[in-house]
Amino acid sequence: FRYDSAGRGTKQTMARTLLPRARAAGAELVPDCRVLRLLKRGGRVTGARCRIERAGQPAEPLTIEADHVFVCGGAIQTPALLQRSGIRKHVGSGLKLHPTIKIAARFPSPLDHDEVPMHRVTEFAPNLTIGGSASRHGYVAQALSDSGADYDDALALWENVAVYYAAIRSDAAGRVQALPGVRAALVTYRLTPGDMSRLARGLIHLGEVLLAAGATELYPSVTGGAVVRRHDELASWWSAVTPTASNLMTVHMTSTVRMGEDEGLTAADSFGRVRGFENLRVNDASLVPDAPGVNPQAAIMTIATRNAEHFLSA
Repeated sequence: FRYDSAGRGTKQTMARTLLPRARAAGAELVPDCRVLRLLKRGGRVTGARCRIERAGQPAEPLTIEADHVFVCGGAIQTPALLQRSGIRKHVGSGLKLHPTIKIAARFPSPLDHDEVPMHRVTEFAPNLTIGGSASRHGYVAQALSDSGADYDDALALWENVAVYYAAIRSDAAGRVQALPGVRAALVTYRLTPGDMSRLARGLIHLGEVLLAAGATELYPSVTGGAVVRRHDELASWWSAVTPTASNLMTVHMTSTVRMGEDEGLTAADSFGRVRGFENLRVNDASLVPDAPGVNPQAAIMTIATRNAEHFLSA
């Protein structure tokens, strides 16, 4: 995070923050590199078999040897790589996330679309939270199209439209599977009736907030969902929110290589070491045992720092 000359805060990516520090400390980055599988010998991982894939050039094989291996590909790619490497026990199951439903809200005057609002409604937390989402032109167009309504007028005045969300804690759990011969991992997740009820409730509460804030039209991310202009129209959304009609999205995926000390439930110990291997560790969102109902970034950073310090002190 940094502040410009006008005092406005701006988020920064790892390309501007941690990666330059890592390179200055001697780390070597290999761009356009896909890890195919880990190389194993006995109870150790000896490295990784990779392929460099650059546009317009033939693929170039690469083998990396290492004394210690950390896998940090996130809750989808980390379990997929472990599975491709023959490491499957408790890996990929238990996927948790925050199902999210949205509203594109039209207001009488233009809005500031440069940044994401930093305030949330937590009255219904931890099972339901309400907040603002990214609202540049493309995001607004996508959110309007998710409604399935006639949105031409709203899109023509997109500067007056912003996107907002309601996110829930889910009862369900999903799965990540690496299938032979298929490049992308197969991700499945089946919402429960309780999840759908919470999403409908969240959509209506979000609509109440936006109408109270002066919105003139609400476009829900529900195919066939009515465009709402008055409070007494919100109730129609209860029956509109169904698994087939709701255009949901999600962030904050976790829990596919859960950490803990119960070997019957977890794939890694409390410090991220993968069971059965002396020198293989996971250090990302995969370790978090459940979706916490809030942005897990701080928890993930804390766990990663703790695990790194534990590794260095050993």
